[in-house]
Amino acid sequence: MMHRANRLFPIVLVVLMALMTLWLDQISQVGAFGQDLNPDRPEYTSEHVVATRFDTQGRIEQRMEATRMWQYPQQHDMFFDNGVVNVYRNSALDYMLTAETGHYNTESKQAFFDRRVHMLKPATAQQQATTVDTTAMSMDTVKRFASSQMPVTIHYGNSVATGTGFNYDYNAGLFNLLSFARVVYVQ
Repeated sequence: MMHRANRLFPIVLVVLMALMTLWLDQISQVGAFGQDLNPDRPEYTSEHVVATRFDTQGRIEQRMEATRMWQYPQQHDMFFDNGVVNVYRNSALDYMLTAETGHYNTESKQAFFDRRVHMLKPATAQQQATTVDTTAMSMDTVKRFASSQMPVTIHYGNSVATGTGFNYDYNAGLFNLLSFARVVYVQ
C-alpha cells in the first residue's frame, strides 16, 4: 500500500500544482477596466510645479515654476497658470519671463505666453537692465527666438521703446520692433 502512495504522490502533486497555477492565473489577470479619456478634460493636473533643467556640466540652465499645470489626453501641449521661467548662463540669471497663462509644446519645443507677459534681463557690467512688456509672446526654445504681434513696451535703463510686434534673437542679442516703433532714448 505504501508503495502505491509513493507512486501517486508525484502525480497528485503535479495535478495540484496545475490547478493552483490555473486558479492563480484567473485571479491575477488584469482586465480591461479603463475607459477612453475625455479629450475635453485634462488627463492630469499638477499644483505648485517646479521644474529645473541642468546643462551637461551640471549647472542650472532653466527653472520653471507655475501655480498650476495640466495636459489633455494625447496632446503635446502642457498648459500653465502664473508661470515664471528663469534662464541661466554659467549659473547666473540671464533673464526671467513671467506670464499669467501659457502653454509649452513638448514636441516642437515652442512656448506661448499669454496675458501680462513680462521679460526681465538683469543689468550686467556691460549693459543696463532691460524689460519687455506685452500681452502675448511666443518663444522657440531651440532657436532661442522670441516674437509677438501684439503691442510691446521695452525699457532699457531710462530709455523707452514702444511698437506693435517684435522679434528677439537671443543668440545675437538683437531686438527688432516690427511696426509703429517709437523710441525715447535717454543716456
